[in-house]
Amino acid sequence: MLSNIDAKKYLELHLDTTISDSAWYRLKKILRDCDMELTLESLQTVATIKQQKQYTKLSLKQLIQCHVQAQLLASKKTTVKGDAVFKELQQRTKNKAHRTTIIRWFQCSVVQVNGKYFDKERNYKAEELVKVFALAFQYAAKHSIIKIGKGQ
Repeated sequence: MLSNIDAKKYLELHLDTTISDSAWYRLKKILRDCDMELTLESLQTVATIKQQKQYTKLSLKQLIQCHVQAQLLASKKTTVKGDAVFKELQQRTKNKAHRTTIIRWFQCSVVQVNGKYFDKERNYKAEELVKVFALAFQYAAKHSIIKIGKGQ
């Protein structure tokens, strides 16, 4: 675990910007709420999420929670067959995500093998699927926000 000062400096270097003390303490609270420690890996994850956050309506905390859920899910299995992954992604998004959307998640996250990002016969390592499942959780969270907004 990094010290407070070292962690803040590392994140500032990674984001290429300074972080105010109040923003830093809000970020640390989010990390604590998501059961994440101040490690290089968690700070890299947060920096990546912060850089991509501009494309979604979800809060930083929601995005971090989606990533943490995806890591927990991926840690349960070592390898998973493509068709099982596809079915699980459909279940997680309550069958709202179209096949093309799911395949796009693979294109953003997984290394291409034999000219394909997704193959139902391919065995995927759990580590490869973290970003795919994070995108699925983000999709589900985003669509639940839209549904709540329309219901009001």
